[in-house]
Amino acid sequence: MATMRGAVLVEPYSIRLEEFPKPEIDDDGAVVIRTEGVGICGSNLHWWTGGGPATRLMTFPMIGAGGHEFAGVVEAVGARVTRVKPGDRVTIDQFESRSCGACSQCTTGLFTQCESIAAPGLEGFFDYLKFTERGLYRIPDGIETHVAALVQPYACSVSAVRRAGLVGGEKVVVLGAGVLGLCAAAAAKALGAERVIVTAKYEAQKKLAKRFGADVVVESDAADLVDRLLAETAGRGADLVVETVGSHAPTLRQALEIVRPASKVVVLGLWDDLVPIDSWQAILKDATVLFCLNHGVIGHKADYELCLDWMASGKVPAQELVTHVLPFAELEEAFRLAADKRSGCVKVIARPH
Repeated sequence: MATMRGAVLVEPYSIRLEEFPKPEIDDDGAVVIRTEGVGICGSNLHWWTGGGPATRLMTFPMIGAGGHEFAGVVEAVGARVTRVKPGDRVTIDQFESRSCGACSQCTTGLFTQCESIAAPGLEGFFDYLKFTERGLYRIPDGIETHVAALVQPYACSVSAVRRAGLVGGEKVVVLGAGVLGLCAAAAAKALGAERVIVTAKYEAQKKLAKRFGADVVVESDAADLVDRLLAETAGRGADLVVETVGSHAPTLRQALEIVRPASKVVVLGLWDDLVPIDSWQAILKDATVLFCLNHGVIGHKADYELCLDWMASGKVPAQELVTHVLPFAELEEAFRLAADKRSGCVKVIARPH
């Protein structure tokens, strides 16, 4: 039996590589992909530290170490596969690929909520992956294969901003300038926002924010942050606030303070602790709060497809988010680096070789 390497998150702060069976074409609809890149997501770091509500979604040892941002090259396909062929470079929407494609959720493009979604196989930081052809998106020329792994978090931000229903001319505040925040800022600008204000903590984030559509960058640690953000919206508040920080930050409270009455807050951050909401403030403002850490199809365009279009055209320079690339052999170091934003890290991609 052929084998491959895969990561196991043994316990907090401990990852090891082990041998696993290499996936094979065992049905007509299967696609085997040689992994070229797996991104380290903020959710991976919640599991890496082993704390907070995130632990409800996993148990140690965690096979695959929670990896879910994939890109690679098609190695083999089943007899019924028509969308891709060996040699194609693809990025992977794992939820769409594991979805049934036919239930009431799938037919509206919300594959993450599929009523009959298949259980994960050997997914994560592995040398090879196996999926169906659904959810595989060819990578355009000009985008390096491993870099396309970041389409997954990029698509989360794009989907969230699209669901907020921008029609053009809005003032948008994005709280946080990590991958999700920068991509949300770029999406808002691409979809017609008149003014985009981004809060950032680290120098690397501040430098990138302007490249990703920010008209104004505000220091997130400013003591008068809410007042400064309100001033940037001429005192009326933001038409849309995108929260991307989570962790232990007070950003959900801040979002409700700076959103304009009868407008929207979109939440992409994940908190390590339960977060109170001032319901009186939210209700008296008529605020709509959306939790949108998903992606799928909106209208006639998949979020993944739109992201790839914008990357290939240069409309959103998402490739610039990849600041560090490390081999699987240094996966623990890659996780440490991703967790330490003081290092100048924005996005870390792990490669098998």
